[in-house]
Amino acid sequence: DLHNAGQHSDAESAGRALMRINPRDPQLLFLLGMVLHKTGRSREALNHLELAAKLQPQSARIFNGLGFVHQGLQDFSAARDYYSKAVELGMLSGDTLYSLGNVCYQLGEVEQAAANYQRAVELNPRDAASWNNLGKCLHESCLPEASIAAYDRALAADPDCFMARYGRAVSLLLAGRLKEGFCEYNQCRIQRLKVRQFPQPAWQGESAAGKTLFLHAEQGFGDAIQMVRFVRPARERVGNVILECRPELKTLFTAAGCADTVIAYGEAIPPFDCYTSLMSLPGILEVTLPTIPREMPYLKTPRHRHLPPVPAGHLKVGLCWAGSPTHHNDATRSVRLEDFKPILQSAAATFYSLQMPLPARDEACFRSGSPVVDLSEHHPDFLGTAASVADLDLVISVDSAVAHLAGALGKPVWTLIPYAPDWRWLTNQSDTPWYPTMRLFRQPQRGQWQPVILKVAQELLKLNRRATAQC
Repeated sequence: DLHNAGQHSDAESAGRALMRINPRDPQLLFLLGMVLHKTGRSREALNHLELAAKLQPQSARIFNGLGFVHQGLQDFSAARDYYSKAVELGMLSGDTLYSLGNVCYQLGEVEQAAANYQRAVELNPRDAASWNNLGKCLHESCLPEASIAAYDRALAADPDCFMARYGRAVSLLLAGRLKEGFCEYNQCRIQRLKVRQFPQPAWQGESAAGKTLFLHAEQGFGDAIQMVRFVRPARERVGNVILECRPELKTLFTAAGCADTVIAYGEAIPPFDCYTSLMSLPGILEVTLPTIPREMPYLKTPRHRHLPPVPAGHLKVGLCWAGSPTHHNDATRSVRLEDFKPILQSAAATFYSLQMPLPARDEACFRSGSPVVDLSEHHPDFLGTAASVADLDLVISVDSAVAHLAGALGKPVWTLIPYAPDWRWLTNQSDTPWYPTMRLFRQPQRGQWQPVILKVAQELLKLNRRATAQC
């Protein structure tokens, strides 16, 4: 009772007094272990719980406690095993299955996590947290409609569950239901995320002839490059557009004539009448898959790099194997340079690095006999990168800003997509309505890049043979 009431110090004293009477009582050991864990002494708690499990190996309660403590220590593998043992011994509670789902998810076992969340909601259909996490797992299993249904159940149980509302919006986008998805996505951003606000009114898409619209690119480089296509249709409804972006994009967007005025973060903002974010535009404009602007290229560069001539029949291929290391999903979408070896060995081609910056993990591989030509000195910003891309035959990239840049420039680009794709790449297709010159190469199974890279190598060899035959 003292433990349940949160009186942990008194509970510990009472537990130790009882242990002096019966030092091998497994339930006393269990209770003392849980009290010690609550007071931050988890390693000491494990000693008591492990002894309790040896003394009473059929106690689901004790194994559940071991799972709970190991989960708190972020030892997810041990936590999974102990929670599984508790379930095997008959602890079929929603809380235990929810916890088991959580540790499976932390271990990257998404399908197993989903199975446990499913069992949890069967036991407790009003469990919003399990429905939400089930929705997330189904989304990452490329089942967006099933994910949306799970999020609907989470919101029915808890209408204030922000994560379910946000997850539902992203699943709508992955399903290609852009009008609904962007509407909900914008509402979520405004509701909870730190979006910028100004005294001027937020633009809702209304006609504002003669007025100045301020657009700010609030997200990553790739997002800005993808969404800048919507500035033109927005511009048709207002008189003037100011576009604020990250400094690395300023010269590119200026050269492309994306807006009347382009400024970088930190620069003084000229006077304006209304504002919104660049990411809000597709929702404001009620974009659907068929109405995505397809005029290509929508970015341009006033100059080409004019890379040195290559032997007849050789392709000039740009490579980008890693996205921004600060991206929340970078570990899933990026690879190492050495993983690209089958591509580098597959065809008569000259390969150029479009990688900025060069990841520290690839430094040794890049500097020790790599056939990839270093262009980093020519890429102080994205306009410099665009100048190199303009002189290439093909770009091969992971899901990165470079892939968006090549697509926006109308260059052939092969993009390597993880099993759980970003929403913009949809599911089960090798093309994309966002970039007509882009081809998608998807992981057939979670975490497996080798089949994707081998497929790219085979296709590059075919392309090289066609180029050689035309010489």
